[in-house]
Amino acid sequence: MTDTTYRVAVSTWALDHKLAPGAPEWAAFNASFVCQDLTPFDFAHAIYDGHPFTTWHANNWRTSANYVCGQHLGLDFDAGDQTSTLPALLDNPFIHRHANILYTTPSHTPEAPRARVVFLLDTPIMQATNYALAAASLLWLFGTADRQCKDPVRFFYGSLRCDMEMFDNVLSLATVKHIIAQYQASGKREMQRHTRTYTTTTDQAEVADALKKIPAWGIDYDEWVAVLMALHREYGEAGLSLAEQWADGRDGEVSRKWRSFKPAGNTTGAVGLGTVFALAQRFGWARA
Repeated sequence: MTDTTYRVAVSTWALDHKLAPGAPEWAAFNASFVCQDLTPFDFAHAIYDGHPFTTWHANNWRTSANYVCGQHLGLDFDAGDQTSTLPALLDNPFIHRHANILYTTPSHTPEAPRARVVFLLDTPIMQATNYALAAASLLWLFGTADRQCKDPVRFFYGSLRCDMEMFDNVLSLATVKHIIAQYQASGKREMQRHTRTYTTTTDQAEVADALKKIPAWGIDYDEWVAVLMALHREYGEAGLSLAEQWADGRDGEVSRKWRSFKPAGNTTGAVGLGTVFALAQRFGWARA
C-alpha cells in the first residue's frame, strides 16, 4: 500500500449511528473535523473505526464558505439489492480501475446491502465550485442525480467494523475533467431537446402545477439554476415569489441567484419554460 498522503478532514467523533435531523449535537459535530494528510491505509482505518470524513475546510467549521480543498470523491450505492454489494461494485470497470476504498455503510445489512465507493484524487481540487461539479459529474456517470452534491463540504459517515476492500488506485484529475466535459455536454443536449419539445405559456397556474412535480433537492444544481432562470425570463421580478416557494434554498440563496440574472432576462431564449415542463415530465407531470 502506498505511503502517499491525501488531504482529508476526519471527525474526531467515532459513531456507530447516524445523527438525527435537528439533533443538538450537530453544532459540535460540524466543528469536530480535523484537516489531515493521510495515507490510504490510515484513511481506511479511520472509516473502519466509525469516523465521518469530508473535504478540508478552514475556521474549524464545516460549511461551504470555509472550503479549502478536496482530494476524495464518494459515491453511495444503496439500492438494497445485489447491485450494492462489494463484489458487484468491483465488477464495474470504472470502479475496478479507479476506486481506492469500498466499504459497507452503517445502514448495510446482508438482506439489504449498501456500500460506499471512495476515490482518491492525484491532485486536490482547490475551488469549491469545481469540487461540486466533479461530484455531480461522477454521480451522473453512474446514472444518479443529487442536488446535495453542490455542497463541497458534504460529509460521509464512517462505518464501524464494516466490510472493506482497498486498492492502490488513484483517480486522476485529468479523468475527472473528462467526465465533467461529458456531463456538461450531455446536459446541454438534453436541455435543448426538451426545450424544443414544449411551447411556453404565460399561465402561471400551469407553471406552478409543473413545479410541484420537480423536487428542488432531487435535481442537480445546474438544473435547479435553470428553473430559476426560466422563471426569471418569463415573469421577471413578479416570478421571485414563485421561485422561492419552489426552490427550498438556504436563507437568501434564491434572491441572490435571482439578482445575478440579467435585468432583461435570458434574452437568447436558451432557457425558457420548456425547461420547467421537461423537468416536470421527468417526475411524472402531464399537461392537462
